[in-house]
Amino acid sequence: MKKMIVLSVFLLFWALYLAPAGFSVDKEKEFKKIAKIGLKELTAKAKEGLEKKYPGEKWEKYQFPRYVYSSEAVQVGYKIAVKESELLAKFPCYCFCDEMGHKNLAYCFLEKGVVGKFDDHASTCNICYTQAMRALLWNELGAKEEEMLKAFKEIYGK
Repeated sequence: MKKMIVLSVFLLFWALYLAPAGFSVDKEKEFKKIAKIGLKELTAKAKEGLEKKYPGEKWEKYQFPRYVYSSEAVQVGYKIAVKESELLAKFPCYCFCDEMGHKNLAYCFLEKGVVGKFDDHASTCNICYTQAMRALLWNELGAKEEEMLKAFKEIYGK
């Protein structure tokens, strides 16, 4: 009986204080992998994530400007912005575009963060579109906003 109580207390302590942010070991590894992968793999994973979350989406209805089609990474970034603008609005951009009046990451893609009005900034800024892709993928893993903010600071150093 005493062993059961000690074991129960230990498991409760571990669950409340030692478990890594509610992530399983596999999800923690995936979170870290997303933080380190290169542009080509990041773009492929984010594109796959969008297709899984929004199957059959008619992207042409958003009438993206020509500059959105400059690369696959840029396209994925803008697709994330129109579907996940609220997610992007939770994070500062780490490219120093706040001097341009951008209040959060959504502003880099969308004029004043409004879906349907586009800003061309993110089309030429790999920090913006890689940050959007990471936000999408981490969010799909179930990462908390605080975890994502911490990781963004580590990656982009601001």
